[in-house]
Amino acid sequence: MTGQDQGSAWVGRVALGPGWAVFTGCAGDNRPHRHPALQLALSVEGPVRADVDGRLVEGAGLLIGPDVTHRLHPGPVRLLYVERQSAAGLRLGALCRHGLVVFDAATASRLCALWQTHNDAASIDPLIAALAGGSIDTQVEQSSAQPTSSRRRIRAVIADLPQRPAAEWTLARLSAATALSPSRFAHAFREQTGMALRPYLRWLRLALALGAVSRGASLTDAAHAAGFADAAHFTRTMRRHFGVTPGSLLVPLRSRHPDPSLEAGTTRP
Repeated sequence: MTGQDQGSAWVGRVALGPGWAVFTGCAGDNRPHRHPALQLALSVEGPVRADVDGRLVEGAGLLIGPDVTHRLHPGPVRLLYVERQSAAGLRLGALCRHGLVVFDAATASRLCALWQTHNDAASIDPLIAALAGGSIDTQVEQSSAQPTSSRRRIRAVIADLPQRPAAEWTLARLSAATALSPSRFAHAFREQTGMALRPYLRWLRLALALGAVSRGASLTDAAHAAGFADAAHFTRTMRRHFGVTPGSLLVPLRSRHPDPSLEAGTTRP
């Protein structure tokens, strides 16, 4: 199926967790937009085409920086979104300092092969490492190897967040629950998750809401269950992050069994 055949439909597989999202399939129509995530687009058939800052760009692969206005042309594609404030996003941001990187066919082919080898959406670290070089999880692994009482308390908080996403999770409330100062909690939370609290919660709620939609919930019910004020709030957040609405992804979300990462919402690259 070519881009001309697809109209406005998005058809494929979606997975999302705190700090990352992937889409594999046929991208549909979308309007020019910008979002706080870095976006990697790899070709499946022919080049990837996008309007970036008002000019047409094409290549075997594109890495688009955060807050860069762009519109992806419809067609078969693999997409990876990474929160810019996450450990992975900081690594990719250094690679994408000028807002756009165009990959040649050999590089894109190598990345696609790696994507196929690690096609579990919860295992994108090898892909990030191939792009940015080295491991992005060294700090997390080291802190995990020597758990302390405070780290165990923070892990308990992290495990509790997806169970009660509609709760009023504030830095003051969570730090009090772990008997840490707000500054110490913020540092330790980022150390363990690779992200600051606010963007982590935003991605988590998106993951939980999309997971609920994939299991048949209405947009309103999914929004409330995940901690959004209403369906409009959910839709605005989704559009701001990815340039599409939840409604435009109903087909890929419900056409297959939901990805486990959409249900858990706690996995990170």
